[in-house]
Amino acid sequence: MTQSTDVPIPESFAYFRIVDSPMANTLKQRLERYAKSHLDVSEELATAFGRAMNTGDALGDAYIDAAFASPKGKARARKDVEQALEGGIESVKDPSPELLALFDQIDTDPEWVDWAKVEHGAEVFRRYRELYEYFGMVSFPGYALETIAKPLALTGAYTGGSAFGRFLETCRLWTDTTEPGAMRPGGAGRRSAVFVRTLHSMIRHTVLPHPEWDRAKLGVPISQFGMFGTLLLSSFAPGTQLKLNGYRPTDADIEAMMHHWRYVGYLMGAQPPWYPETVTDAFKAQVLITLVEVPQPGKDSEELCRSFMDTFRPAEDAKGVRQMYGNLRYKAQLGHARYYLGKEGYAQTALPDPGLWRFAPIARVIPNLTRETLRRNVPGVAGWIDQVNRRSRQEFLSKNLEGGEAKFKPVDKLSR
Repeated sequence: MTQSTDVPIPESFAYFRIVDSPMANTLKQRLERYAKSHLDVSEELATAFGRAMNTGDALGDAYIDAAFASPKGKARARKDVEQALEGGIESVKDPSPELLALFDQIDTDPEWVDWAKVEHGAEVFRRYRELYEYFGMVSFPGYALETIAKPLALTGAYTGGSAFGRFLETCRLWTDTTEPGAMRPGGAGRRSAVFVRTLHSMIRHTVLPHPEWDRAKLGVPISQFGMFGTLLLSSFAPGTQLKLNGYRPTDADIEAMMHHWRYVGYLMGAQPPWYPETVTDAFKAQVLITLVEVPQPGKDSEELCRSFMDTFRPAEDAKGVRQMYGNLRYKAQLGHARYYLGKEGYAQTALPDPGLWRFAPIARVIPNLTRETLRRNVPGVAGWIDQVNRRSRQEFLSKNLEGGEAKFKPVDKLSR
């Protein structure tokens, strides 16, 4: 780990205050049973991630701060990034020193990257048919953390009528970054990852000076720690939890998915002080992630959860069968949220009790297990499943996302 010790740890960093509490010990013991290993987090590692809460993307933020210092630079900021992605940094007219430094990092592969593993991880990701809805729901506990809920609430990006549109843009990112070869130069995934990196730097630039953002308490919005948690939520979390739905990934599959998202994160400016390479280490990371900040569910987090789930309700003009189907879909998705989050986690969302619909995900176990068994044992089935899932993802986005493409642009003004 290499990290400046000059970075102050935010007041919201709670690890050392709660690590010896009964709740923390119960959590650690439960994860150790799953991992079949001791999951001891060193004081050095915990401290490093405390500082990571107060660290952003040095290169991306420097570029946006410099570009936004003048009206002309602000107007060019995204266009220059797009030109550098399409034609190479040498094709940008009079690039700023900050843009040159940014693309020097983007265009330089890290020593640890294994391209075969990146492609393997992308293929594993594509196997999960219900993954996008799952991601939306397992994000709910994060909404109870002020460091995550506050930027989302201030931008208004995931509340009210904009929630589904922003979710679709995230689906576009997930899809782009996990297509075959998508992370290579010129690939759609590489383009989307860098655009989202630029978007995050714009959000930091806008939110940090806001009077509601207390840096001494909260650190930096979309911090290195926050990005670290998102990368594991995109890989380790579905790799382990969706086994409940009949999927059968091996540890090597999950580790490849983690490696794939580590590289996506690298392009997005994520440089955590440590990144797990094994499933066991990912369980240790989960201990750290869960205990770094104390959840504070409230109005903002409840609105974020409700806004996402309301996207499954029938349209206001739906009548008859369409309305009935929409209501059933909404109840089934409430059941999925309850299934994934558990009783206590679901209670923090303030969503309606799904009743017996909490058993709805069980209906997916046999079809998924059957498909997984055929994939592993019958030649040609794995490729067929991959083609079907890739086509299904693109059709979903073409149907729901305007033009099938994401803009990855910040909101025009903050919601408050």
